[in-house]
Amino acid sequence: MSDYISSKKLKFVYAAEDCTSVISKITYNTRSNNFTGFVPPLKGGLPQINTFSTESFAELQHWFSTVSMSHLLNAHMIQPATSTSDSCAPFLLSAYGTDNCFTAQDIVLRWVNIVNECTKNGAKLVGFATDCDSRYLRSIRLLMGFFSNMPKQQFHQHENAFHVDIPQDSVHICTKLWNRILSSTTTILIGDQAVTVDHLLQLIKSSSKASHNLVKSDVIPKDRQNYQSCEKISSEAAFNALSSVPNSRATQIYLQIIRNIRLAFISTETKYIDRIYYAWLNVFIVRFWYTWFTKTTKNELDSILNQRNYIKQNIRTSTKRQYFMAHPALFSIEINSHTLVYIALLVIQCQLPEECLNVSLFNSQSCEREFRLCRSMSGPFSSIVNFTVEQFIQRVKKLSSDADFLFPSHHKHSKIVHTGQNTSSDMPLKIEMIEASILQTYSDATRLMCEVNIYHRNDIPTLDELSRITRLQLQKLQIADYSIPSENETDLSSDSDDGIEDEEENTFEDESDDDDSIRDDEDLSNNVLNVSGMTYQGMRVFDSINPNLAKPYFVLNINGTKKYLHKQTAIWLLSNDKPTLPSDRLKRVMTNKQS
Repeated sequence: MSDYISSKKLKFVYAAEDCTSVISKITYNTRSNNFTGFVPPLKGGLPQINTFSTESFAELQHWFSTVSMSHLLNAHMIQPATSTSDSCAPFLLSAYGTDNCFTAQDIVLRWVNIVNECTKNGAKLVGFATDCDSRYLRSIRLLMGFFSNMPKQQFHQHENAFHVDIPQDSVHICTKLWNRILSSTTTILIGDQAVTVDHLLQLIKSSSKASHNLVKSDVIPKDRQNYQSCEKISSEAAFNALSSVPNSRATQIYLQIIRNIRLAFISTETKYIDRIYYAWLNVFIVRFWYTWFTKTTKNELDSILNQRNYIKQNIRTSTKRQYFMAHPALFSIEINSHTLVYIALLVIQCQLPEECLNVSLFNSQSCEREFRLCRSMSGPFSSIVNFTVEQFIQRVKKLSSDADFLFPSHHKHSKIVHTGQNTSSDMPLKIEMIEASILQTYSDATRLMCEVNIYHRNDIPTLDELSRITRLQLQKLQIADYSIPSENETDLSSDSDDGIEDEEENTFEDESDDDDSIRDDEDLSNNVLNVSGMTYQGMRVFDSINPNLAKPYFVLNINGTKKYLHKQTAIWLLSNDKPTLPSDRLKRVMTNKQS
C-alpha cells in the first residue's frame, strides 16, 4: 500500500469492504509453506497471516477437526479520491477467508487500524463503504457517535477524526429497499395507502411497454440483488406512468426514495448541490413517515390495511415494524445524507480537496468488480467461475501485473458519452446554497406527505419541531458498547504490519538446515498412519526425497515404515467430501421459493 500511495501521489482515499462466497477447500502453497482455507484467528480485528504452517501431520489432523473452513472471502479495497477525468484504479489492500463469525468490536478495531496505517503512509482516509448487516451498522454508529456511545473510546472526537463514514453501499440500499416490498411477510403503509408491486403489475398489464419500459421479470426478479431491476422500476418513465394507476401514490413515493438514492450517490452526472437535494428529500420523507408511523397504533394500521382490501397472501402483518422500512435502511439514509453535507463543509473549509466530492466512487462496488474480474479468469475452455481463497489470491496477483488489459465493450452497453461529474462547477459550493437546498427539500417533502394524508396542511410540524421529534425517536434506538477497549488497553500498531497484507504476501524462504528439512526418527511418534495396502499409486508418497525439497512433505510412520507424504496429498487424505459452489450466481444469492 505504501508503494501504491507514493507512486500515485495520493493524499485522500476511500476504503471499501465486502464479502463473496468461495469454495470451502483447504489448499497448500509450496512457496509460503502454509495451508490456506482455514479461518485465520483475529487479533485486534486483524487476521493473523501465516498461522497455519506446520511440520506435523497430527497437527494438521487436529486443525481439520477443530478449525472452521472459510466459506466466504473478505476483501478490502482502497479507492483514490480523484476527479472523473483523472480516474485511478482501486487497490486491493487485503483478502482473507472468513466464516462470518466476527463481532462489531472486530470491525471497529480493524477499521481504526486501517485509518492509522493510511495516515502513516501519507494518505488520509475519507471514509468507509460497505454492505452493512447489523454488525457493520453498529460499527459505523459507534465510530461516528450517531446515537451511540463507547465509554472506553471516543474515536469521533480524535484530533484527526475528520474522516466520514457512509455505512452502506448505495447499490445495496436500493436493492434492500426493493426487497422489502417483495417480502412475503411485509406490507408497507405510507399514510392511507399501501406500497405494493401489484401497482406495477397492473401498470404492465394495462399500459403499453413503450410508456414504462417494464416487464414482469423487472418487477418480480429471481435475483434479489439485481440492481438493474431497481434502475428500471425507479426510472422516470416508470415513475410518470405509474400516476395513471389508482391509489398508487404511496408506491410512487417509495420508488422515488430509491430513485433519489441513485441520483444522490450512484449517478456520475449529478451535480453535488443536486446530490444534497435528493439525499435530504429522502431524509424528510422518511422522517415524516417515521413520525407518523411511531404515533400510529398497530390496530390503526391494521384498519387502514383492511380498508384497502390488501392483505399479502391473506396473512395479517404480525408486528407493527413490518409496516415500515427496515431500521438499517432508515439509519443508512440518515447517516449517508449527513456525511454528504459534512464532506461539502470540509471542502468549503479547505480541509478536503474538491476531488472528494466525487462520491460516486464512495461505495463497495470496487470489491464487487474485483470479484467479477477474478471469476472471469477461468479460461476460455472452462466453465468454472468460482474459486477458493488461494485461487482468488493467485488471480488477483495476475490482475495486478504490469500487463495492460483492454476489455471490449458489449454492443448493448450504453453508447452515451459521459462527460463526468462536475466536482468544481462554475458556482462553487457555499453554505448558503446548502441551506437553501435543504429548506427546499423540506417544503417538497411536506407536499408529498399531504398527498397520502399523513398530515393535513395545517398540522405539518415545522423543520425544528420535526428535527426534535426525530431526535427523540432515534434516542430510543441508542446503543452503547463497553466491550471495545481504550487505546491504553490495546496496541494496534504492533500488529499492523501483519494484519492488513494478503495471506500470500510473505513468502517462505527455503533454508538449508538439515534439522528443519528432515526430522529424526524419534519425531515420528505423533505422525503415524495405518493403511491396509502397501502401494500408493497416484499419491505423492515416497521412501526418500531430496533434502533441499523437504519442506512440502510430512515425515510419517506408515505401517512401521518411514515415508514422506506431500502436504497437498495429506489434505486429500483428510478431506471427507468435495466442496462445490453453484456456477450460476442466481443460485448462490436467490432466496428459496416458498412451497
